[in-house]
Amino acid sequence: MSSDDLFRSIQNNTALMVEGKSLSRLGGAFLFMNGPDQIREAIEPHPKGVLIRFEVAPGSSRLLVPSGFNPWRKSLEAKLTEKPTKGKANLQLERALADIFGIGADRVQVTAGQKSSRKVVLVRGISTDEAEKGLLGSRKGKS
Repeated sequence: MSSDDLFRSIQNNTALMVEGKSLSRLGGAFLFMNGPDQIREAIEPHPKGVLIRFEVAPGSSRLLVPSGFNPWRKSLEAKLTEKPTKGKANLQLERALADIFGIGADRVQVTAGQKSSRKVVLVRGISTDEAEKGLLGSRKGKS
């Protein structure tokens, strides 16, 4: 890819592939998703399941979970279509994760960051490996 092509993609806010790595643009930061190693950095085991760190962008034009990875904060990015009003964005994140993992929404809960873009989500009854596999599988076909 030429530097002109890269610049046009950046200007158009489009996703692209660079050397086999998915690149997305959120809030002016470019986030590379290299695979399981990075996703695993956002997941921690918990006695009841796993904790997953997220940075959300509510009010986006489309729902995309996960949409990228922030290596500095070791958290996954998520684009949510709901506005951050009366917990609607939190509920959308919980439901999206329940769909990804094929579990009931009652097993997914935002446990920290209810009124922040930085969130910690508890997913009950799944292992770190299952969380990683589900999150990787949800990205298939997305660049």
